[in-house]
Amino acid sequence: MTTSPKTTINIIDLTDQVLAVLDARSRDVISRRYGIKNGQSETLEGIGKDYGITRERVRQIQSQAKRALVDLADLMGPVTELYAEVFKQHGGILSEAEATRLIAERFEQELPHTAYVTFYLDILPPYRYVTRSDHFDPHWLHPELVAPEAETVVAGAQTILRRKKHPLDQAMLFEAIRVELAASEQTLPDEYLYARLMASKPVKRSAFGEWGLSDWAETSPRGVGDKAYAILRRHGKPEHFTAICEMINEAAFDHKQANPQTVHNELIKDERFVLVGRGLYGLVDWGFISGTVADVIESLLAKADKPLSREEVIKQVLAQRQVKKNTILLGLQNPKRFVRTEGDSYTLRS
Repeated sequence: MTTSPKTTINIIDLTDQVLAVLDARSRDVISRRYGIKNGQSETLEGIGKDYGITRERVRQIQSQAKRALVDLADLMGPVTELYAEVFKQHGGILSEAEATRLIAERFEQELPHTAYVTFYLDILPPYRYVTRSDHFDPHWLHPELVAPEAETVVAGAQTILRRKKHPLDQAMLFEAIRVELAASEQTLPDEYLYARLMASKPVKRSAFGEWGLSDWAETSPRGVGDKAYAILRRHGKPEHFTAICEMINEAAFDHKQANPQTVHNELIKDERFVLVGRGLYGLVDWGFISGTVADVIESLLAKADKPLSREEVIKQVLAQRQVKKNTILLGLQNPKRFVRTEGDSYTLRS
């Protein structure tokens, strides 16, 4: 994705100029409501208590002040152009987090907080904050700049991910979306697709930067089991529970830190995982068979269309479990489950 040029607008000084047209109380109400002073928005009740007025009266003061600020089109012109440029580049719809990030990045000075950005989103007339949508989480939009493919991009991504059944890296998903919608890279640039999916409700970005459906454990893990599942799917091979715990903490899915014993306890009772060795866990998705070594032998013999030699049994079990050969041979000696046939082969007792 391309890097947008910095603007020479000093948004902090401009905001001071904009607010200067208001009377002292209105200026204070606006500053506190939007968190311009310290980045923390204050409630109507809290501000009203300080002034000895009702929350409704504070709301009226805020509304009147906003109407007065809308008339400052000339003064806010540079910001209006900048915001429109950012929204046009990203298809007219942006999640609040992406809108504030993308716009804040355009200013040369480092902003003390994002309230300066969100203040203008709410003040400038074209922008609307939408809280309810079938395809998107709460987001900001510029109605005149919303691209026609807004919803079809999300629907296309859903279709692709359902087919693949696992998260995809960004380049692969973006290319698949263009193929699905018969669109070119010029029609659907990376910036547009990224912004659309960041705002989407059914498609989410994982802790590893891949895209998946929002209800997948790999995309939106809800507990230690889901986190371990996401880790192992990405890792691609069985791993010890202590190492899985370390990888969970390194991935930083959230602020919670996992500990080895909790991970072990979760994996041992979760049917998605199989204990394949001392403390080593793999996934059922990889073809690992649950149960004891004898259970694995029984499953392998049940799938075979003929008796298996001792060497074949050992080889297939070792692909499932990291155990000693003697452990496998001991399991084969169970006469209630297995029968030794001619040629030192084994089959199930009927």
